[in-house]
Amino acid sequence: MASADDIEAFCRVHLSEADAERLVGWIAWRTHRNQALAGAGEPLERLRHALNYWLDDRQRSLLMTWLDRRRRDGESLVPK
Repeated sequence: MASADDIEAFCRVHLSEADAERLVGWIAWRTHRNQALAGAGEPLERLRHALNYWLDDRQRSLLMTWLDRRRRDGESLVPK
């Protein structure tokens, strides 16, 4: 099972700050949340909030699997 720490570490290596912020927006959209509720910090801090408070264990695992597959396939890690 992927933890928020696992996903954050992956994103630190593979995402720019702008992409991390876009991922927060995508998670907000998928979970029917307001992106502003992730706080006013840096993009990776906001991502950590979304991972910890908006996703359950199953969703975090699915997200990590999805991100890793997209990385391996050379696709953008953030949906357009």
